[in-house]
Amino acid sequence: MNPMHHLVGKANGSRSRHWWIRLGTKDTDTSHTVAGNLSARLTGLGDDVDTSYYWDAGHGADQDPADFIRWIAAVSGHQDHRGRLGR
Repeated sequence: MNPMHHLVGKANGSRSRHWWIRLGTKDTDTSHTVAGNLSARLTGLGDDVDTSYYWDAGHGADQDPADFIRWIAAVSGHQDHRGRLGR
Protein backbone atom coordinates (compact mmCIF):
# COMPACT_ATOMS: atom_id res chain seq x y z
CA MET A 1 0.00 0.00 0.00
CA ASN A 2 1.51 3.27 -1.12
CA PRO A 3 -0.30 6.41 0.05
CA MET A 4 1.89 8.66 -2.12
CA HIS A 5 -0.33 7.88 -5.12
CA HIS A 6 -3.01 10.00 -3.44
CA LEU A 7 -0.63 12.84 -2.51
CA VAL A 8 1.26 13.63 -5.72
CA GLY A 9 0.05 15.49 -8.78
CA LYS A 10 -3.44 16.50 -7.77
CA ALA A 11 -3.52 15.58 -4.09
CA ASN A 12 -6.69 14.05 -2.69
CA GLY A 13 -8.66 17.02 -1.38
CA SER A 14 -10.61 14.77 0.99
CA ARG A 15 -7.52 13.61 2.90
CA SER A 16 -7.02 14.26 6.58
CA ARG A 17 -5.16 17.47 7.37
CA HIS A 18 -3.75 16.09 10.66
CA TRP A 19 -1.25 13.22 10.79
CA TRP A 20 0.39 11.29 13.64
CA ILE A 21 3.18 9.15 12.17
CA ARG A 22 5.25 6.81 14.32
CA LEU A 23 7.81 4.20 13.32
CA GLY A 24 10.34 2.11 15.21
CA THR A 25 13.96 2.32 14.11
CA LYS A 26 14.11 -1.50 14.12
CA ASP A 27 10.93 -1.85 12.04
CA THR A 28 11.53 -4.55 9.44
CA ASP A 29 8.12 -4.15 7.75
CA THR A 30 8.19 -0.47 6.79
CA SER A 31 11.15 1.45 5.41
CA HIS A 32 12.17 4.59 7.28
CA THR A 33 12.12 6.44 3.99
CA VAL A 34 8.42 5.65 3.54
CA ALA A 35 7.53 7.50 6.76
CA GLY A 36 10.02 10.27 5.98
CA ASN A 37 8.72 10.81 2.45
CA LEU A 38 5.11 10.71 3.64
CA SER A 39 5.82 13.24 6.36
CA ALA A 40 7.72 15.53 3.98
CA ARG A 41 5.00 15.43 1.33
CA LEU A 42 2.19 16.08 3.81
CA THR A 43 4.12 18.95 5.39
CA GLY A 44 4.70 20.34 1.89
CA LEU A 45 0.95 20.24 1.29
CA GLY A 46 0.45 22.33 4.44
CA ASP A 47 -0.95 19.55 6.60
CA ASP A 48 -0.35 19.30 10.36
CA VAL A 49 2.16 16.45 10.70
CA ASP A 50 3.62 15.02 13.92
CA THR A 51 6.31 12.45 13.08
CA SER A 52 8.66 10.59 15.40
CA TYR A 53 10.80 7.48 15.30
CA TYR A 54 11.03 5.22 18.36
CA TRP A 55 14.65 4.30 19.03
CA ASP A 56 15.24 0.52 19.01
CA ALA A 57 11.53 -0.24 18.58
CA GLY A 58 10.03 -2.60 16.06
CA HIS A 59 6.93 -2.63 13.91
CA GLY A 60 3.76 -1.50 15.67
CA ALA A 61 5.58 0.21 18.53
CA ASP A 62 3.41 2.49 20.62
CA GLN A 63 5.53 4.25 23.21
CA ASP A 64 3.57 7.47 23.74
CA PRO A 65 -0.16 6.63 23.84
CA ALA A 66 -0.91 9.44 26.31
CA ASP A 67 0.68 11.96 23.92
CA PHE A 68 -1.44 10.53 21.11
CA ILE A 69 -4.63 11.04 23.13
CA ARG A 70 -3.60 14.63 23.93
CA TRP A 71 -2.84 15.22 20.25
CA ILE A 72 -6.29 13.91 19.26
CA ALA A 73 -7.92 16.20 21.82
CA ALA A 74 -5.96 19.21 20.54
CA VAL A 75 -6.70 18.46 16.89
CA SER A 76 -10.38 17.84 17.52
CA GLY A 77 -10.82 20.72 19.97
CA HIS A 78 -12.07 18.30 22.63
CA GLN A 79 -12.05 19.69 26.14
CA ASP A 80 -11.70 17.59 29.24
CA HIS A 81 -14.29 17.76 32.02
CA ARG A 82 -12.41 20.78 33.49
CA GLY A 83 -12.80 22.72 30.25
CA ARG A 84 -9.15 22.44 29.21
CA LEU A 85 -8.03 21.58 25.69
CA GLY A 86 -5.87 18.54 25.15
CA ARG A 87 -2.67 20.56 24.68
